[in-house]
Amino acid sequence: MKNKKIIAFIALIGVVVLWGVAPVASKALFDANYYSPGMLIAVRGLFSIAAMALFINKGFKKINKSYLICIPAGLILAVAYIFQFVGLKYTVPSKNTFLENISCITIPVFMFIFIREKPTWYSIVSAFICVIGSIFLMGNGFNFIHFFEGGSLLGDGLSAIGGLFFGLDIAFTKVFCKDKDPLIYVFLQLCVLTAVSFIYAFAFEGAIFNELHYSFNWLAILEVLFLGIVCTAVCWVARAWAMKFVDAVTVSVLVPLSAVVASVFSIAFQLEEFTWNLLIGGLIIFLSIAVSAIFDYRKECQSKHIDNKSKVEEVPQNEPSES
Repeated sequence: MKNKKIIAFIALIGVVVLWGVAPVASKALFDANYYSPGMLIAVRGLFSIAAMALFINKGFKKINKSYLICIPAGLILAVAYIFQFVGLKYTVPSKNTFLENISCITIPVFMFIFIREKPTWYSIVSAFICVIGSIFLMGNGFNFIHFFEGGSLLGDGLSAIGGLFFGLDIAFTKVFCKDKDPLIYVFLQLCVLTAVSFIYAFAFEGAIFNELHYSFNWLAILEVLFLGIVCTAVCWVARAWAMKFVDAVTVSVLVPLSAVVASVFSIAFQLEEFTWNLLIGGLIIFLSIAVSAIFDYRKECQSKHIDNKSKVEEVPQNEPSES
């Protein structure tokens, strides 16, 4: 078990690195006009579901009518990805990846809408901290009179909206998909995502905006294969397996570190420059993630303790036998 925990932790580190590389690679494809955002999501999704089908193999027998819930889940995920990737086209990878974590704002809101779960004080504090961090991240320097001038406000705004929809997807999954096989659930979600992305790409990027781009350049195809198979299919499978052996706090805090990786690679490849707004905004957002993750974990532990205690109390005592 100890060896599996170590391997699982290493696997999670690998996932974090790969998810940090993905937005940098995607941004490079956009800047070179090899792919438009919708088409990149669609082709990447196509490669990922083909790869995941091999992982699932005989598991398809588990699919029944209850998995129709993956249709609305896939639509939500598609909207989140489209906003995020269109935003990435107009902003830098670091901001785009950090702003994905603004999902912490919508999760408690939709949990209340879906199951009337009242937001806890720490979720409210976490959301407030996240908003402050996002404002710093989107700002331009520390001249507050010209705070939002000269920045990529369109791309940042679209990225933030994508983050809000990712929060909706997380809440939807928590409430309606507890009893589903995670690999099959993600696979079916990605199938819907891929179909919607192709429709969006041809209908909007092609017919309306005339900005549809795709390429048969072998380097571009290899890059999309890497994004679809490694950064999507393999990473999702690895994360699902690792979560069996690594506690929730570690996963919750480790995975968002992909934003740091994205920042490092983006600056290293000169896709953006280092700014104090990036450092301060990123640190504030990570503080909000840590607050949410730690208190969620404590709440889960308390809930398990109460459940175990109630089960012990329900066990009938052995009555003395009659002599």
